[in-house]
Amino acid sequence: MNAQPPDRAARPTMADRRLRIELLRMRAGYERMAVRRGACRLAGELRPESLVAQARDRLGSVGLGWLGGGLRAMRRYPVLLSLLTSVVSNPHRRGIALKTALIAGLVWLGKRRRRETGE
Repeated sequence: MNAQPPDRAARPTMADRRLRIELLRMRAGYERMAVRRGACRLAGELRPESLVAQARDRLGSVGLGWLGGGLRAMRRYPVLLSLLTSVVSNPHRRGIALKTALIAGLVWLGKRRRRETGE
């Protein structure tokens, strides 16, 4: 019988210790890679383009697709956003902007009703 003394069987050898350290290093490397991939994926999802696309899709699913189209137009033509913010931020032009938006909304609503009734 090859029985080892009890204290020798319970203690790991130096080779076992080195092997365990290497396995832990490999595991830590894999975990770092997984964290890095998750961070890159998250950074990709937080880009302005993807945030706008998600907002547009959600607005379309709720029935506000026209608002998503407006967001797309503002993204495509940044001058529209600049013009809109300058008009709204100026207190003297704010009344004109609201009246223009009201008239444009009424015209759009009239065209939509006419299209739905088939006239």
